[in-house]
Amino acid sequence: MTIDGDILEIELSTDIKGVIELKNFIAPRLEYIEEIKVIQDTSIFASSALFGLLHSVKKTKPSIVIEMIDNDVECDQYGLIHWVRHD
Repeated sequence: MTIDGDILEIELSTDIKGVIELKNFIAPRLEYIEEIKVIQDTSIFASSALFGLLHSVKKTKPSIVIEMIDNDVECDQYGLIHWVRHD
């Protein structure tokens, strides 16, 4: 996890401990973060909790750019993941 200005970069391979740390990191800084980039190694997917957190962040702050949530995801383990989004 790295932050560069208003862009937060995280890895798809983040495990549950990393997701908890990420949640604690994002919570007080959410108003300053404009984009969350997920660095994808499409063969590694450690925890569905990461997807849950990203969807929660997007619901809390709809203006935030999360490419992984805004578009479909191709993952070697699961194939194409298509999000059903409701506005």
